[in-house]
Amino acid sequence: MTGRQQVLRALAATIALALIVGALLNFNFLRREEPQPLLRLDTPQANPSPADEGLDFSAPGLDGKEIDLSNYRGHPVIVDFWATWCGPCRKQIPELVALYQKYNKSRGLVIIGVSCDLIQGDGLRAVAPFVKEFRIHYPIALADARLVDNMGVEAIPTTLFLGPDGKMVSRIVGAGYPGEISASAEQLLDGVKGHGSPGKPAESSGHVVNISVVN
Repeated sequence: MTGRQQVLRALAATIALALIVGALLNFNFLRREEPQPLLRLDTPQANPSPADEGLDFSAPGLDGKEIDLSNYRGHPVIVDFWATWCGPCRKQIPELVALYQKYNKSRGLVIIGVSCDLIQGDGLRAVAPFVKEFRIHYPIALADARLVDNMGVEAIPTTLFLGPDGKMVSRIVGAGYPGEISASAEQLLDGVKGHGSPGKPAESSGHVVNISVVN
């Protein structure tokens, strides 16, 4: 075999080997599954605000029965977050009691007091005597940390004014000025939007107590 023939044979063997390797690589590539993403990223959706859909919560009452906010659809509703140890709360509760006596039967006004004493304070044992002392006849719900967080309550008192459809009409954070609760209640009953916007509640500086949630 001449030197030229040896070179041609070696070249042919190299080409054949390259073709075999290329075919194997291509076969493995075609069989390889498409890698799956570790995280599916959907188009972000804006979270509904209390102004967009009716508020709702469920919590135990003083008598152990569940209080469901959705049961009061069709009524104007005031939801008041308070605690027995909260000074500003104690100042505004008599006004809520008076509103309930005046408008509950005559105009269907519902008031729900939401006690935060299970989160901070002396707990359930402090609530019943307080309710009796202040002659509160509207339903009292007992909040836990999750309920307060879901409702966006960061300080008490926080008072929500809801229309018959469950949507928030206005919100007052703090005890506010004398008569502010009554004025907002009358606006609610008259079907007029209150002074506070749902996303940016009116706040009364110096008349709120922060809630410290201890996990």
